[in-house]
Amino acid sequence: MPAVSYDRWVQAQNQEFIEYGPHDFDHKRKGKEIIFSYLGIELEKGWDNKSIVEVAAGSTPTLGFIEGNATKIAIEPLMARWDKYRAIAESQDITVITDPYEHVDIKGTYGTVDETWFFNCLQHVIDPKAQLEKAKATSKIIRVFEPLGGTVNTAHPHVISRNTFIEVLGDFGQIFKGGTHQGFHSFDCYYGTWRRED
Repeated sequence: MPAVSYDRWVQAQNQEFIEYGPHDFDHKRKGKEIIFSYLGIELEKGWDNKSIVEVAAGSTPTLGFIEGNATKIAIEPLMARWDKYRAIAESQDITVITDPYEHVDIKGTYGTVDETWFFNCLQHVIDPKAQLEKAKATSKIIRVFEPLGGTVNTAHPHVISRNTFIEVLGDFGQIFKGGTHQGFHSFDCYYGTWRRED
């Protein structure tokens, strides 16, 4: 799938800012607990001394729910407009970066990170393939829970398929059936954990 222009991405971001919600802490935590149960790991424990990048972290980054002395980096362009939520994230020792992930020098700034997380973001970005390739080049582990299908619209410049992941990372994941949990994803999702072999 081709990248979109920067201007098209800005248009998508503007629409996402209008549509985004809810900003509710408890709602977000419940969703993240479901994701982590499918990934087979605990949300809070086991993050000591890890460096983690969360791509398109939203107004309530998953990184805010974990415990331990991890290096937490949230990539979220909309945080440039969400002063309140940015302040909350930064109070949780999260480094907030408001540039698109494609433009962030992860390797030069942080070296190789332990993990990169993609949770419901690839439909919104400039170039999904470039994002996955960057994560592959800069991470030991990539965790994914991403909706599949749908249609292109103003807020969603891309439609993601299983092949989006296979083409870059191989077929490491499984399919979550949409609608399995009330108030959670209604679309089927691709989820799993990719690990660098070297």
